[in-house]
Amino acid sequence: MIKRFNRTGFYLIVLLVVISCLFINIKVNSLTVRADDQTVKPYEKPTSDPLIFLGIWLSNGYSLQPETDYYTQVGQSIVVHTSASRSIWTVLTGPVDSPHYRWYKSTDYGENWSSVSESDGGHRMNFSITPKSSGTTWYQLDTQYYTLLTPLLKTHIYSRVTAVHVKDPVNATSLKVTADNDYIYNESDSDLAQNYTFIHAYPTPSDATGKITYSVDKPEIASFAQDSENGGTTNKLVAKSGAVGTVRVTAKMQNPDGSTTTGYTDVRVGGGLDDQTVDVGQPATFSMHGNVDATNSNASGSIQIKWYKYDKDGKKTTVATSNSSNYKDYVDYTIPKTTMDDDGTQYQAQITVSLLGFIQTDSLTTNKATLNVKNSPDLSISTKIVNNTYDDGSNTSDTLNKVTNNDNISYEFNLKNNKENSILANGSYVVPIHDGTTVNNVELDGTKLSSDDYTIYNKSDDKDSYLIINGIDFNETTESHTLKVDTNVSGITNAEKFESVPYYYGDDYGGSVYQKMASKHTINYVNDKFNADVNNIDFGTIEDSEKNKIYYRQDDNNLPNNTVNIDDERRDKKAMRVLVSQSEPLGQGMILRYYQNGNYTNLSSSDLLIKSFDQDNISSIGWKKDDGILLYIGDALPMSGEYKTELKWTFEDSI
Repeated sequence: MIKRFNRTGFYLIVLLVVISCLFINIKVNSLTVRADDQTVKPYEKPTSDPLIFLGIWLSNGYSLQPETDYYTQVGQSIVVHTSASRSIWTVLTGPVDSPHYRWYKSTDYGENWSSVSESDGGHRMNFSITPKSSGTTWYQLDTQYYTLLTPLLKTHIYSRVTAVHVKDPVNATSLKVTADNDYIYNESDSDLAQNYTFIHAYPTPSDATGKITYSVDKPEIASFAQDSENGGTTNKLVAKSGAVGTVRVTAKMQNPDGSTTTGYTDVRVGGGLDDQTVDVGQPATFSMHGNVDATNSNASGSIQIKWYKYDKDGKKTTVATSNSSNYKDYVDYTIPKTTMDDDGTQYQAQITVSLLGFIQTDSLTTNKATLNVKNSPDLSISTKIVNNTYDDGSNTSDTLNKVTNNDNISYEFNLKNNKENSILANGSYVVPIHDGTTVNNVELDGTKLSSDDYTIYNKSDDKDSYLIINGIDFNETTESHTLKVDTNVSGITNAEKFESVPYYYGDDYGGSVYQKMASKHTINYVNDKFNADVNNIDFGTIEDSEKNKIYYRQDDNNLPNNTVNIDDERRDKKAMRVLVSQSEPLGQGMILRYYQNGNYTNLSSSDLLIKSFDQDNISSIGWKKDDGILLYIGDALPMSGEYKTELKWTFEDSI
């Protein structure tokens, strides 16, 4: 009686479980999804999208769902590509389970479903359909994981419902191509590596019925997986082991009318980490590629991430290790403040998954990524030049006026490296100076330099010389320098403008030459003298002279040419008078007269005022044809011959 009672109780429990399962199935079948804007009842509720952290599957699901809608024509085959997988935890507890595929179809919006026979491709992952008539058929895939010994312990993963529309031909005008992931790993030996992505092509209009094919420009980097069930390839792009680079994926739709339309997208392939380049002193962050939004909810499973550093000699050290709860904080690793010693070091991440603390999968180890630290100095230079001898109030910090011989000129330069921790070695500062300038003294940061610490280079082909000051370096502790140069002016013979640009140069950390120009200096030199040059006055040859007549100068003695050329380079100018006298008469009735506005005065041995200037308007003297010194022949005609006289010009300050 006891045994019979127990058996009856067991049967009752089994019956209740079956009833409960039937109830749940009936309830689930009442849910609906949408396909092609039509409400369709699924065969079973679609499994939620998988939770994936980097390449780790934390729940079951489809990495490639069927598209919502497919469009084709009668007799034109299409292949519905799919890809399902289980969570890493399911894999660890059922490593020998294999996938089995069962397709179901409906032609009445999901009111009734029937299985697709194996002979019609219903047991394939990638389902080939060759329609025989127009209309719409809905399909859903059940991916089942089990072994032949455990058929009752199946894991079911249900796809979303897809609709296959068979209709009249429609041509596409454009094609949009996308990739589920634009970065895939080149690691093929780890179950955790996301070394593939799926490519999708969406035509405009969306109901175009052409056939789509895919190609890549660099098959040595990534290529499409073979479709072993139907022939050809799938839309699964798989990275080549160890490959690095970018592959361009092109999709082409062959339209029913024979025309084609194409589109493309780019996918990067690598080892999971990218090299990083930063300025010295700035933080550097290495980030693992992949989706990091998902969170592990399996209390028995743990995820750990470690980061390793390799110094320039290849020595490996662990720099960061997560625990099972904070692993998401370790998908990145940051060096807070880089130094030049970090340049050339490498970093690597390793992610490990374990179950119950002892069942462990293969770990995924990224590539070694290199940290490049740029020594990018940012030098600023302020300058100041001063004439310690003379200043009429017009001088500025970068322009000196009326500088002449024996003036004492000082230069001051402040150099600052604004990029913290950057390095400059073998540095020199170059100051262009006028040829003949005497360098009295050079100070660096308040210390007088010996002549061994600077050189003066003279160029033979121009008036430039170069003062080159050596030993001006920058590092982590020395970020600024002050230079002072004391000079005396010599060698100035004429007025001239001397423009120069001082500059710094030095070697950065990598040995490249860094150069920084300072602001331009302008020194206007004068010889501090009054200079006048008087041209001869020529009246030419007089063929037939007449009495009581004025004779004019040769044309080249008239404006715009000057008779008296004045170059007043005096620093302290004064008002001036210009006078002229005639030492000896020409004779023979010839008289030199000074004409001005129709009036004249005869030249004689006495000084005649020609021009008065105020101190700011001293200029050269020239005349129009009817003005200035002209020749007058009076009552007596001169005899044939050559006549000369000397004019005495006087330039005197006026009070």
